[in-house]
Amino acid sequence: MALKLLKIEPKLARILFIGTAIICLAATWFFIRWNFANAVATRIDLRQPDSRRVVDWLVEMAPADPQTHFVAALFLEKTFDPGDLDRSLNEYELAVSLSPFNYYLWQNLAKARNLNGDTTGAEAAYKKALELAPNYAAVQWVVGNFLLRQGNTDEGFALAAQAAAADPVFSPAAVSTALQIFDGNVVEVRCVLGDSETTNAALTTALAAAERFDESYEAWAKLPAQNRSTEQIKLGEALAEKMAAANKFRLASRITADLQTVDTVKPVIGQMANGSFENEVKQKGANRFEWRIAEGGEPQIGLSDSQKRSGKFGLFILFNTIQSKDFRTISQTVAVEPGARYELEMFYRADLTTAAVFKWEVADAATTAAIASTPPMILAGDWAILKTVFTVPDTVDGIIVRLVREGCGGPACRVSGRLSFDDIALRRL
Repeated sequence: MALKLLKIEPKLARILFIGTAIICLAATWFFIRWNFANAVATRIDLRQPDSRRVVDWLVEMAPADPQTHFVAALFLEKTFDPGDLDRSLNEYELAVSLSPFNYYLWQNLAKARNLNGDTTGAEAAYKKALELAPNYAAVQWVVGNFLLRQGNTDEGFALAAQAAAADPVFSPAAVSTALQIFDGNVVEVRCVLGDSETTNAALTTALAAAERFDESYEAWAKLPAQNRSTEQIKLGEALAEKMAAANKFRLASRITADLQTVDTVKPVIGQMANGSFENEVKQKGANRFEWRIAEGGEPQIGLSDSQKRSGKFGLFILFNTIQSKDFRTISQTVAVEPGARYELEMFYRADLTTAAVFKWEVADAATTAAIASTPPMILAGDWAILKTVFTVPDTVDGIIVRLVREGCGGPACRVSGRLSFDDIALRRL
């Protein structure tokens, strides 16, 4: 079959070529303009004083781009001009109409409608956003929070609980909101948000902030035991410090014990920790219920395998100073039962040349005021025993056991020699 060639007159061909070129140039111009406007819209700093003119220009350049309308809406809702709030809402409506499957645009439209008093329209837009992104925790939280403000607590808390379960960052806000709505009733909070780890972690912080310390500890105790010393360790450390600052030393001691992975270093109420000095005595970074050594160079303090009464180590202190300021105390905070009677007992060696007096003191952990003290130490080449018996005041549940020095009133205080300690124990009588 023979092919027939279609002949085009030269004049017609030129017209077709020019027309095609014009169409291509126009399309290219609109494409470049749209993309340029879109790029500017995604990077514009709306805080600049000339933002209004730029926003108007962007909408004019790319009227079919939802991004330019969205940026215009964001800018207009933050101005103080009376008509801008209505125009902002209109720009959000345009953005959504141009990109109806963008949940984020629907979410912002809902907020704008709510600001304009249209709660019915706001709820419809929020639910559309949720329909488009049903598994996004941020959307669940925003929609749930809106419903809670409208009094729809069942559906609102259901969404808030989903958001908190998916992303723990929403748990504190969800718990705080629930505590407000239910007048602080923790049982109701757990009913609507679930008795989960994220809920109880948030309750721990919220209740401690409200100085409801016993309930805060109960929430902490509900956390999985294996997670308290791992995922929740920072929460526990902050909570222990909060409890101790509120003079709740028994609660702080229990929480600190939960953070330890080795039983031998866990603080126990009414007992000295590491009184036999078989574990490390830290020069820095000790927790509140471990031995703490004050900073400084004098005297030298450390463990010794030669200065011991039992076990592998004892505590050794070496003095060689003539200045009063050169004294580093060693101390330990111990949680105790209010009103209880205790005996503090220890063994020591002393080989000192000084006019100063050294003894151990029991003080109120809250005020640091002395409660009792041992007799002064005397020269002892062999292990000697030192004791004191005391009753804890009814308002006190934490004591400090500390080494003190007396008799150095001026700038000079000559001390040379050594002290050794071992088997320091606290017993309830």
